[in-house]
Amino acid sequence: MKKMLPVMVVLFICACGSLMPVPDWKDKAGRYLEEYKTSFLAGRELSAEPHFAKATREIAAGNDMRLLAIAYLTKYALHAASLERFDDSEFLKIERLEPDAADMAYCRFLQGNFAAVDASLLPARYAGLLKAAARRDAALAAHEISAIGDPLSRLVATGVWVNHMPYDEKILQTAIDTASANGWRRPLWAYMEKLHAYYLEVGDKSKAQAVKNRIELLKKEKDKL
Repeated sequence: MKKMLPVMVVLFICACGSLMPVPDWKDKAGRYLEEYKTSFLAGRELSAEPHFAKATREIAAGNDMRLLAIAYLTKYALHAASLERFDDSEFLKIERLEPDAADMAYCRFLQGNFAAVDASLLPARYAGLLKAAARRDAALAAHEISAIGDPLSRLVATGVWVNHMPYDEKILQTAIDTASANGWRRPLWAYMEKLHAYYLEVGDKSKAQAVKNRIELLKKEKDKL
């Protein structure tokens, strides 16, 4: 998967060729995926999945396995960005029908299977994270994550690292700052919960309580809606 959302619509359009009109199914699929991303990151679970189902239905109408694979990898990346595990069975079904080395490399990256990833097949922004993973170096990972310009890609990299490698306060705080700046509630709460657990683990009860208080206040405000 060469690019991450929010350029998903562009990916779909480019796949048609620059001199051809965009097929209606492809235009709809890209927009449904964008709506899925927005709903997912905002924590609107009830509306997120229906958007994804509509997107894959449109792609199925076009019989495009490549775009279907991209859709599922996008879904998995969003789960990883929010520290959530995912079931890759649907992607693997597609991969068996139409193998794509770059897609497989990206899926392995999301799974934290760093040793099996060919770095040349990943977007260049993740190359430094693979080097950090080889050393299990949290400080280097924090540096590489902070250097990723795209905020969603930064969260994906953070989620993959935190789910599978040793992490520190700086890595978690980078994710919290990124999610906060974009108003992405679902990953924000996930990383705040992780930071709370981290402070408890290292014995800093004062910071742990401060994070807990902040989480409770934010959730209380959300419940007023």
